[in-house]
Amino acid sequence: MLRIARYTLVAASITLALLGCQDATAPDDATRSLSARPMMSDAPSADLVEHVVAPKATDLLIDRALADHYAWLDTKVPSNHKLLVFMPSARGTPATFTLVAKEGARLGYHVIGLMYQNDVVLAQACPRAPDPSSCYENVRLDVLDGGDRSFPVADVSEANSIDNRLTKLLLYLDSAYPDEGWSRFLKHGEPRWSRIAVAGHSQGGGQAAMIAKIRRVARVVMFSSVPDSLPAGQAPAWLSSHLTPPNRYFGLAHECDAFFRPIVAGWDSIGMGASVATTPDPTRPGTACRLWTSTSRNAPVAPEDGASPYGRTHVLITNLLPQTGGYVHMSSHHSTANDLYTPLEGDGMTPKLLAAWHYVLGEREADEELADDQDERDEAGVGRGAGGARR
Repeated sequence: MLRIARYTLVAASITLALLGCQDATAPDDATRSLSARPMMSDAPSADLVEHVVAPKATDLLIDRALADHYAWLDTKVPSNHKLLVFMPSARGTPATFTLVAKEGARLGYHVIGLMYQNDVVLAQACPRAPDPSSCYENVRLDVLDGGDRSFPVADVSEANSIDNRLTKLLLYLDSAYPDEGWSRFLKHGEPRWSRIAVAGHSQGGGQAAMIAKIRRVARVVMFSSVPDSLPAGQAPAWLSSHLTPPNRYFGLAHECDAFFRPIVAGWDSIGMGASVATTPDPTRPGTACRLWTSTSRNAPVAPEDGASPYGRTHVLITNLLPQTGGYVHMSSHHSTANDLYTPLEGDGMTPKLLAAWHYVLGEREADEELADDQDERDEAGVGRGAGGARR
């Protein structure tokens, strides 16, 4: 299905700045501050419980990436007995990805916006490495478990690893709020991955995919991700094998994202069946916008052109104008999940991608017996895998 541009070109010429996946440090954010962020999604609700936790409050040995963790729980909806862990983009923080995370809570998840060590921008560091594919894989593994595979590109201690941060945060939440049920996502003092859905934007989505590569998780949701790219838009080799079944992966991307080609290549490498071919969009010169076609039986769907369940596809590709009013690369890249960029309805509060978010995050399954049965099947005979063993 050929996508046709539906919007008037906002600027006749926009300089493409392919400078990685930074969040608030990207050039587009220079004139935008968190204080200018509109009040989106809905008014504060007593039913939506929010906790803001400093990483050092959970473990004094954590000494990098010290922006706050966030946690949410909606007490007015039945629990789906799953934890959603959302990881921000490179140099981003959970505070900039609250809208999509809160929607996870409204679907029945316990939700954590996890701050992790994301100071190395892989889109900048790894293409210069002697073996870019191994660079992406090794840095992501080190960020996950605190190994030393990627030094000196990255230096991540075990205390600063995602494994430790998530474990210590869950222990903290369980101790501070024992009636909220955070302990159900721990088993033998470690994250119970079979009950955890992992999600993230850009580099954070890549971390979600890496977790799913070596642990069997409940769901994987990649926003503008995975951006790891090789020459000619190829996907790195690490995406081609994974413990989590391919039918648990979902993706949402923007067709004007300069990472669009490696993102869809990564989807195919995972086995999501996107089968997307792209060409530059001549109606939007000076941008990274691309027209695309797909021969897949479960072809990607433009969420603005359809309605959930979108033909049961696992990949959504949007063309919505970012909140910033232009199709410049970073605005489009961030628009799938970032509070400052995601397009809004006329009320200035409701994200236009709300239905798409709900779809990729998953329908609620409030039957705990079914959840337990899935856990038992996932956990039977499934270990960390060689790449994820602790040191």
